[in-house]
Amino acid sequence: MTTKRQRFHPSVILVYFIRNIRSWIFLIFLLFINNNSFFYNALALGGIVLFVLITSLVKYFTHTYQISPERIIVYRGLLKKRETDISYDRIQTIKQRQWFFFKPFNVVEVLIETASTSPGEAEASLSAVDHSLVDTIEQYRNKEYSHENTEENEQGVEKNKIHFALSNKDITLYALTDAKAILILLGIFTFITEWIPEEMFTEVGTVVDYFQGFLIIFLFLFVLFAIALLSLAKNFIKFYRFQSSLKNETLILEYGLFERKVQTIPLSKIQGIRLHKQLVRALFNRSSVELIIMGGQEKEEQGLSSVYLFPLIHNAQVYEELANFLPNIPLQKPLIHKVSQKRLWYFWRWKLLIGIPGIVIGFNVNLLLGIGLSIVLIVVLLLALKATHTQGYTIEDRRILVLQQFQGLSTIQLFIAQKNIQAFVQSTSLWLEKKQLGHLKVAFKEGELPKESGLKFIAKSDAETIHRGFWNSTI
Repeated sequence: MTTKRQRFHPSVILVYFIRNIRSWIFLIFLLFINNNSFFYNALALGGIVLFVLITSLVKYFTHTYQISPERIIVYRGLLKKRETDISYDRIQTIKQRQWFFFKPFNVVEVLIETASTSPGEAEASLSAVDHSLVDTIEQYRNKEYSHENTEENEQGVEKNKIHFALSNKDITLYALTDAKAILILLGIFTFITEWIPEEMFTEVGTVVDYFQGFLIIFLFLFVLFAIALLSLAKNFIKFYRFQSSLKNETLILEYGLFERKVQTIPLSKIQGIRLHKQLVRALFNRSSVELIIMGGQEKEEQGLSSVYLFPLIHNAQVYEELANFLPNIPLQKPLIHKVSQKRLWYFWRWKLLIGIPGIVIGFNVNLLLGIGLSIVLIVVLLLALKATHTQGYTIEDRRILVLQQFQGLSTIQLFIAQKNIQAFVQSTSLWLEKKQLGHLKVAFKEGELPKESGLKFIAKSDAETIHRGFWNSTI
């Protein structure tokens, strides 16, 4: 039965307002630090708020949708009208997002992704609809019109349900070992220093002369506390009540505090997985498991968001849980064949060639600059040393290639099936050819973007083993 063309729930006005006001945040911030009169600043702020409110109301009255057993149609625009028509057989993924103020009305936002979805955005969005509409769409999508069949299906799902939940303790551990928080804090510090007058720094310098030792210790502890607090707030908001489950060949991920998200992923859409073993988290025997999936993915501020099956899981459980959640992929703890333990020079040579002259120049300019560059070079060389002892591969059942690398501060294992690799690339140079060495890369698709992963400075015999035993395998 075809529903009439209708508007979204009125609570969507608040969603439109919040999203539109974000584009004005910087201008609003300038108004607060502006030295002009309070009256003109308040007048400008009121004008911005009124404009955003009017545009939000216009969107509410001009954005509508229509649901039928054959398709979903979304209508948008006042002067420039747009109509998005999506048939159910084109849908790859359906996501749900629920802001905290949606909960009293049992309203959700439904994001619909198809094969043509652009990176970072959904093909269509039902911005605020009753939660029951999600079940209706799924029934139309799966051609299950019988209420009796639906009930039987749900009983079977619950019986065979596989479930994982992230505890508050693990969220805390994840947050306190999240290196991204440090980068955010450094960005905030850089921004502040651009706006604070130089006279204030002079006054601070005078105070430092009197309380130098105490102040340095206090600032160090304050920075650590700020990093921890920022990371805890960010990750609790993101991963609050995180749970993943497997129902009828479909993974369901649920998470979020203020904005509750539900993402359904068919197993057939999964391209591979990444197992992250970060150095600090390894001390607590914890790892993270990220899914590599096709289709458009939501954007975070720095790019496409990662899709975690297990944001944090004990190392003793990870492979058992992966076997339960991904029965179509034969996964087990890999026996990695190391390929570059005796080739440290190849990983160090360009770093030394660039780093040593840079240090010499640094000491000629400033003693502290030279010391800083020396510390940076030592850290880079140590990370390269770790990379040479980590890099390796294995082939499981001639169908799954496991590539192990060290990137950033993490040992990363990539599990990917032969059928999901777009290209197999081998390269070398005249110098490396004489040493029977080269590089290997596999290309695959993540989201809507091409990705590559590979091994550097490996023996030609290892590259041939992977090519013959995996890429050219007919099993």
